Amino acid sequence: MDLNKNKWKIVVLSFVILVALIGIFIFTQIGPYNKNNKKDIIIDISSGSTVSKISEILYENELIKNKALFKIVVKFSDKAQQLKAGKYLLNQTYSNNDIINLLASGKIYQDGIKITIPEGSTSNEIIDILVSKKLGSRENYEKLIQNPKEFYNDFSYLKEDDITSLEGFLYPETYYFSEKLSEKDVLSNMLLAFNRIYSDKFKEKQKELKMTLQQVVNLASIVEKEAVVDVDRPTIASVFYNRLKIDMPLQSDATIQYIFPERKKIVTYNDLKIDSPYNSYKNKGLPPTPISNPGIKSIEGTLYPDDTEYIYFVATMEGKNNYSVDYEQHLKFVKEYKDERAKLNQNKEEK
Repeated sequence: MDLNKNKWKIVVLSFVILVALIGIFIFTQIGPYNKNNKKDIIIDISSGSTVSKISEILYENELIKNKALFKIVVKFSDKAQQLKAGKYLLNQTYSNNDIINLLASGKIYQDGIKITIPEGSTSNEIIDILVSKKLGSRENYEKLIQNPKEFYNDFSYLKEDDITSLEGFLYPETYYFSEKLSEKDVLSNMLLAFNRIYSDKFKEKQKELKMTLQQVVNLASIVEKEAVVDVDRPTIASVFYNRLKIDMPLQSDATIQYIFPERKKIVTYNDLKIDSPYNSYKNKGLPPTPISNPGIKSIEGTLYPDDTEYIYFVATMEGKNNYSVDYEQHLKFVKEYKDERAKLNQNKEEK
């Protein structure tokens, strides 16, 4: 009997030792490559890189010891979809978790040309910014933006039938681009940024609303151009949903502005008569494509609109809006706005 007990003790002890050795092995493999070497190493994660590709880059640069374990750590960190393209400054003292957190944070090594894309920029305005910084040609950008198929391999979300342009998906934020990047690479960085912010939560809400991705971004692009302050975005979205629900034209001046090469100071009555698919006074439903590239607040406001019965809204001099259910009340708010604006202009002239 004692012999059997001793055998079990040996088996258990051997198992514990084995587990401990495996634990030590894993710990050392996912820890720093060399905790004493702080020499800077710059790596470049290209747009569309998979976790496998990233692990290869890190392994080749002697920043991780084990590619398979790195991929497992990424999986358990739940940050696989958050790893961002760009240049990163690392060294061998970084553990696998340190590297993953850095790549997910997007704190790239900023040695390129700084490009800031404001929220609500149109694709033409984005092209103007890029070309002014000598990052490619207008002709190439225009061709690529009108041909989403060029990006299908890296961005499957563009494969929906109603997405006919990259307008709306060039996410507005600050980028650092190498002057050696092609036009396609520059646009890919913006598409990657959109893919990053359009979370699984947003995708589930989109399904709940029974909308396509293009419809969400399309409406968000209008909300982006109509809103001045973030608090108004969900309410403005609710107004447009209510108009769509009763088969009323969206009647957004922002869609009229999109028709013109440059933004006009004011949309005139004659402008509302223009024969264009982007004239939301003459045509019902959403325009053919988004009219700008919206920020996350407008996308969020579109996916999570306020629950209202408002049909109309008009700006106030403070930058917000007055909302109304009936047209008579709306006309009163319009008159108030015009009177206040006229008074302000008069005071300016007197000064």
